[in-house]
Amino acid sequence: MIRAARIEDAGDIARVHIRSWQEAYRELMPVDYLASLEATQTRREAAWRQLIEQGREAVFVAEVDGQVVGWIAVSPSRDEDADPGKTGEVQAVYVLAEHWGTGVGWALWLKGLEHLASQGLETATLWVLAENQRAIRFYQNAGWTAQAESSRTLTRGGCELEEIRYQSQK
Repeated sequence: MIRAARIEDAGDIARVHIRSWQEAYRELMPVDYLASLEATQTRREAAWRQLIEQGREAVFVAEVDGQVVGWIAVSPSRDEDADPGKTGEVQAVYVLAEHWGTGVGWALWLKGLEHLASQGLETATLWVLAENQRAIRFYQNAGWTAQAESSRTLTRGGCELEEIRYQSQK
């Protein structure tokens, strides 16, 4: 079941956020950095409570057997070169590994894009780690394409990582 996130989901969203990073990025980021994320649970939960309460981003969760197993956050684009009145952004979508390939991610994806469209946004973008082939396949299967000229570098756990921007088709 996909539904709008509630403040009381903040702990579960933070847990899924941490575990999904540990599962999805174990080949991309240092193991000790990923292990250290456990210590950020309380801080992340507080941040999610605030984010949900403020409502600037729309957050939806996926529940299976009453447990939150994934989430998506969408909003008008935060990119400097985008028109936030026309372009939406998938800020993040994460699903626990045991639910990969079950349709949970796709259901979250559709709900997030439906929300962006309901806000009058004509197109959408997202940023993905250039080496995250599983996610890139998902986005390509959804019809999104890389904007090769749009890349950025971020540092996590002392490791530099390249992100590339993907865009939906109008």
